[in-house]
Amino acid sequence: MIPTQRRMQGLGTAIAALAFFMAVWHPGLAGAQAADLVAQGRQALGADKVDEALVLLEKAVAADPKDPAALAWLGSAQVRKARRVPPMDGAGWVKRGFNTLDEAVERFPDSFVVYLVRGITATQVPDLFKKAPAAVSDLTAVVAMRDKNPKAVPESVMPSVYLHLGLAYKKNSQPAEARAAWETGRARYPTAPEARAIEEELRKL
Repeated sequence: MIPTQRRMQGLGTAIAALAFFMAVWHPGLAGAQAADLVAQGRQALGADKVDEALVLLEKAVAADPKDPAALAWLGSAQVRKARRVPPMDGAGWVKRGFNTLDEAVERFPDSFVVYLVRGITATQVPDLFKKAPAAVSDLTAVVAMRDKNPKAVPESVMPSVYLHLGLAYKKNSQPAEARAAWETGRARYPTAPEARAIEEELRKL
């Protein structure tokens, strides 16, 4: 397996975790059909059934174009598709996916989910795509939204935010900032599932 494809597999774990976290969040404007399709799409991603997820999430966007989660998850699924195709095609899928994620942020700038999904997806792609600065920006935005209004962002997503924010800083050659993010996450959420991964990253520093 080539390095790019192997590193893209790291998205699987993050998407599975995000699927669990996002289960507690239901978009108020989404119709029942779209919400159900998004839930099914997240489950398919968690099971690494990317093609199935793409179909479901495309249907979700069509059912409710105003659902930020549907569009964000579709973009993430498109990025995930990259590791299932030849390298030359994979780059195109990554570009397509981030175009969709960018559209989600542009259309729904007040929704935490678009920054969350784009930020973690950006953290997980190989370094050659140079997405670390964008990941830092997106995940920092989620932290700021939570600090400004705790009700705007579910607490359940925050341990993953701090874990991946630290990873984004690390990939962006900002070790001091990475340590600060991880130490904050460890202090605030010592019993979260991500705590062990955070401890391991801190030991590596």
